[in-house]
Amino acid sequence: MNIKLDLYDRKLLYELDKDASQSISRLAKKLRRSKQFILYRMKKFEEEKIITGYQAIVDMSKLGYFTFRVYFKFQQMTKGEEEKFMSYTKNNLDKVWTITSMHGKWDCALFLGVNSINELHETWDNIMLHYKNKIKSYNISIYAPIHNFNRRFFLEAVNEKIEVIERIYGDGKREEIEERDWRLIKAYANNIRQSSLELARKLNLSPETVRKRIKNLEKRKIIVGYKIGLNTDRLGYDTYRIDLHLSSTSQNKKLFNYCKNHKNVYQINNSIGGADFEIEIGVNDFFHMIKLVDEIKEEFKEVVNDTDYFGFSTFHILRYIPD
Repeated sequence: MNIKLDLYDRKLLYELDKDASQSISRLAKKLRRSKQFILYRMKKFEEEKIITGYQAIVDMSKLGYFTFRVYFKFQQMTKGEEEKFMSYTKNNLDKVWTITSMHGKWDCALFLGVNSINELHETWDNIMLHYKNKIKSYNISIYAPIHNFNRRFFLEAVNEKIEVIERIYGDGKREEIEERDWRLIKAYANNIRQSSLELARKLNLSPETVRKRIKNLEKRKIIVGYKIGLNTDRLGYDTYRIDLHLSSTSQNKKLFNYCKNHKNVYQINNSIGGADFEIEIGVNDFFHMIKLVDEIKEEFKEVVNDTDYFGFSTFHILRYIPD
């Protein structure tokens, strides 16, 4: 059953997806409501599984990682066998950062973070050893840089000025960090609203040290932003990735700006081995998606040859990088 949002729900989700680390006091001031009101709405979102987490967007390239994206199309795979595949990759392959079920062109996507090509081969060989006979086709691409934007597609009833926040990750120059910073990232990235005191206890550091180190990670753009995990299904929205196949890259800058400022587009992916231009969108339904694609094809008819689309279903794990 879909959850009906009122104006304050929409504004609160919008503010949290811009910066999920904002204090309750700041959110209350922006929405012109009490702190108790904000706390109640956030708790309701969590209980109803609309908000699934509060996450830091970490530029793992600055920590020496290369990100690869692998799409699979299965064959002779039952639902139960597919769930076993997800469980196996989640529990046995530590280089897998994100696993998501899909529908359409692909059945599953894995996002891998590796320090070397050898680590990629080890993970790939492991998958092939156990599941090669179940994989009909696949695609592997380098997945970076990524331009992630705050989601605005649920703001139909909001007439105030809408701000676009851009978070770029995946193309940073490697930086050296201390072991305690790495431990902090692991403890903090998927639960950023825990207190400095909680983190300090977990890491055997002082709260002041925790706060200073988080600020330093932000200053160095290792942490590039904060967002919410958002269950769009519960809100009645569908998410898709649209692949644009181009005859020319001459209008890429114009296409980028068009997509960045379109309220239904929340991510632009630069990839090698994928499509010429990739966007991720949130829409009301399948027909809304087709309408949006047709608008892009009309606006850029000189360069868009063809398009593909497929949808995201369930995120089984999500570490460090956004959906």
